[in-house]
Parts: sequence; C-alpha cells; structure tokens
Amino acid sequence: MILLTGAPNTGKSTAISTLITLLGRKRCKGFYTSEILEGNKRVGFMTHTLSGKDFIFAHIDLPKTYAIEEFGVDIGTFEKMIIPELRSYDAPFLIIDEIGPMQLYSKAFRSYLEELSASDKKVIATICKEDNEFTAHLKEENRDTLYELNEENRDQMPFLLAEAVNKDDEEYLSKLALSEKYHKEPERFMYQGDHIIMRSTHDIRMIDRTDGNYSCTCDYYQKTGTCSHIMAVIRNATFWKYEKIS
Repeated sequence: MILLTGAPNTGKSTAISTLITLLGRKRCKGFYTSEILEGNKRVGFMTHTLSGKDFIFAHIDLPKTYAIEEFGVDIGTFEKMIIPELRSYDAPFLIIDEIGPMQLYSKAFRSYLEELSASDKKVIATICKEDNEFTAHLKEENRDTLYELNEENRDQMPFLLAEAVNKDDEEYLSKLALSEKYHKEPERFMYQGDHIIMRSTHDIRMIDRTDGNYSCTCDYYQKTGTCSHIMAVIRNATFWKYEKIS
C-alpha cells in the first residue's frame, strides 16, 4: 500500500487524478474525491468511482447524523457505492482518495482497509495528515511507502508514485523514462487546443483530450490506456492546470 499524505489544499486529489492518467484509467479501480463549489465557497464533496458512478458524499445541506465541521456526511450511500466498488477490484491498481475522518465513519471501510494493508494488492491511497489512532497505525504499517506532498514536490509526485507502483514493470518504466526525454524536446509537439500532434521516435502520434481524459493513437495506449506520449504532455507544466479535479 502506497500512502500519500499532505496538509489540506496541497493537491492530494490533483496528484491522484494525474496518477490515474499516468497508470491508465482502464487499469485502475476505486474512487476519488472532488469539491463542490458555489462561487468560491466550498459547500460539499463529490465522490467519483472509476467505474463511472458519482454521488454527493458530504454537503452543508445533508443531515448532520455524521458530520465534519459544517458538512453532513452520507455514510449510507458511501458504503452502498464504495464498498462493492472496492471489493470488485479486478484491475492492476486500486485507487482510494481518501482515507480521512469523513470516510472513517464507515466501519466497513475501516475493516476493508485493514484487509488491504495485510494483502499484496497494489493500492495507492491519499490519507489525512492530522492523525487519529487508525490513520497513525496505517501509516506506521506502511511507513516505507509513505509519501508527503508539498508545494515543492507536487508536480513530480504523480511520476514518483507511478514509478514506485510499477517498479517491477520494465516496459512501463521505459515509457516513463522516454516521456521525460520527449518532454525536454518541445520541438516534437504541436498544440492545437485539446489536440496535440507529436513526432515520436517511431511515428507521428495524435493525442486528444476529452472531458479530462487523454487518448493516443499508439499501440501501447491501446493496450494499457496510457503511453509515453501522454506522459510527456502531462510533464509539460503548461498542461498541469488541466489535471486539477479539486
């Protein structure tokens, strides 16, 4: 289990959403979280499963049976939607965003996290920085794979996590390394809005971005849902803003 922690608003969900693209969305299962905004005011949180189901997890207008600050938390819907999603895990990578006070109201979620921590499954999870007994124990159990996000490392963190979770996949690591080479050669890229034409080592590639999701015409993308060309585009700081979910 790889854990990513950091102070609030440092960009943990942003890093995880970028990591999902780097790993290939179709190779990931689990969920991520985004803010619900009204103007500049945060009024709640939306949970998105990687199988395509979204629901309001916390909101200022929800009942306060379970609550964090001014947000009522819908634990019933969370357990109904998320526990089956996690238990039907049939992809190489399981994404959990996040392990925090709101989610830990769920005893079923706590129990499943304990199972995962004792397993050999490839799990990447964000976890709150301020600890309670449960999160402190989880961090201690996984202290060798605990990363802390800050303003200095947040652009590189998704790549560090992608490398860590794929440490035994030589083909993937070669794509990650190639993306860094491509990134340093901007003459290879021609940007046309959400369309990028790229001259790779072997051919001309067309990279598209639709609703926040990237696609590429190369064979490796067809197999995995990611590739060195998409990775290279994400490395471009100009495109970092497109990766933000929250």
